[in-house]
Amino acid sequence: MKRHNLKRGCLILPLLSACLILQAQLRVKVVSEKIEQSGNTVEVDLIFDASALKMKSVESIIYTPILISGQNKVELPKLIIKSKLRYKLDVRERALNGTPLEAVSNYEVSMTGPVYAVERFDRKKARLPYHVSIPYRNWMADAKLQFREEAFGCCGVPQQQLVMADVSAGKQVVINPQFRYLAPEKEQEKIRYEIGEAYLDFPQGQSTILPDFRNNRNELDKINQMIVIVATDPDVKVTGVEMRGYASPEGSQQLNYELSFKRAQAMREYFAQMSRIPSGLFRTGVGGEDWDGLKRMVQDVYYMLPRKWDVLSIIEREYDPDKREAQIKKVGGGVPYKQIYRELYPKLRRVDCQINYVVRDFTLEEGKRHIKERPKLLSQDEMYQIARTYPEGSREFNETLITARKHFPNNDIANLNGAAAALAEGDVGLAHEYMEKVQAIDSPEYDNCLGVLYIYEGRYDEAEMCLKKAQAAGLNEAAHNLRELVRVRREQPRR
Repeated sequence: MKRHNLKRGCLILPLLSACLILQAQLRVKVVSEKIEQSGNTVEVDLIFDASALKMKSVESIIYTPILISGQNKVELPKLIIKSKLRYKLDVRERALNGTPLEAVSNYEVSMTGPVYAVERFDRKKARLPYHVSIPYRNWMADAKLQFREEAFGCCGVPQQQLVMADVSAGKQVVINPQFRYLAPEKEQEKIRYEIGEAYLDFPQGQSTILPDFRNNRNELDKINQMIVIVATDPDVKVTGVEMRGYASPEGSQQLNYELSFKRAQAMREYFAQMSRIPSGLFRTGVGGEDWDGLKRMVQDVYYMLPRKWDVLSIIEREYDPDKREAQIKKVGGGVPYKQIYRELYPKLRRVDCQINYVVRDFTLEEGKRHIKERPKLLSQDEMYQIARTYPEGSREFNETLITARKHFPNNDIANLNGAAAALAEGDVGLAHEYMEKVQAIDSPEYDNCLGVLYIYEGRYDEAEMCLKKAQAAGLNEAAHNLRELVRVRREQPRR
């Protein structure tokens, strides 16, 4: 079916390819897509970008898009984002009692109106597409879009004032930016590592590895497979294998320290005898009592533990481990501790294995093969050299630099090059995320990239300042982008 615009010659509310007007009021960003008429319906395409969202442990946030014109309005289906723990709790409640997953709370507040999706918050998958079709009405030709944001905490208690954000109509920003990319430093030695966790079952107070005890065989095979894969890889050289033991907190801290060391030592001897890696490369480390692991399990997994928040409070505030355990024993007449002792402590008795290795340098052709199969083995410089074999700005070029950023997320050059590649792909939300990670680069390339980002975000004065600074430093790409800025300002005045 041929698509027709709601207004002659233009889209209704074509959203900017970056954050929309008044988006600072919302905790998520709404990035580009469009709203337009298709026959007798209106197609609404949005992307919610939650990459910068910070959520409390049991929080739910509801976003309701509202199409409004004068006294006429229609609420679109709601997008609900739930914290990981909130989502787990509600999934369990649905399984036990049939409570709808879209309920804000299992107890007090339940949703009214249609729900588009219920999303479990995951920063790695923070871009949430939204597409709905609604019947077209004549009043929609002059409509604007609003967003309502509502946040709820434990038991459905509102924890944030209602936030409304308007979105005004405007033309989509379309530019043809140019960038200059920075060459990363060459790694003198490509040092890498793999970590495996063996949740071995040790009888209380013992450190002897029993392969046929409970699930130990599967756990040992998991570690052995990791060691074999690395040890037999012709592209790497193993430099060390460290076994680090952990103990559950019952008993004294000193006793558990010694016990965790003995368990790691037993693990080292077990694998040193059966591995092709020289025994001299195996080392022993001590993790002691795994209070961090206990805290994670109480908070994220064992959500039905009685008096769990009292237990977590003690773990947080009491520094002395022995006093900490003694206080937990007293909570709720000892009922929570009995469950912790029975169900959680056995899961803390484990040994972690970290195998360290160095990777040889690759040729360009080898690198192109490995970047698709095993990108972790490549250096940032090798990825950059691979990118340069493609036309600058091509999909392959951009994807290679974005891959480099994913594997070197704390490197300034990787973040800056990745941001420029994301902008070249039109992914403003991703570029914004990468630019925020750049800490110590003060260069015309940085100013130029930031200026382009500001153009997309409608921050024209700031864009001009950045681009002029880059131009004054001799960056020709900035001069081109300044001309693009002049054109954008002429075609779309600042709102």
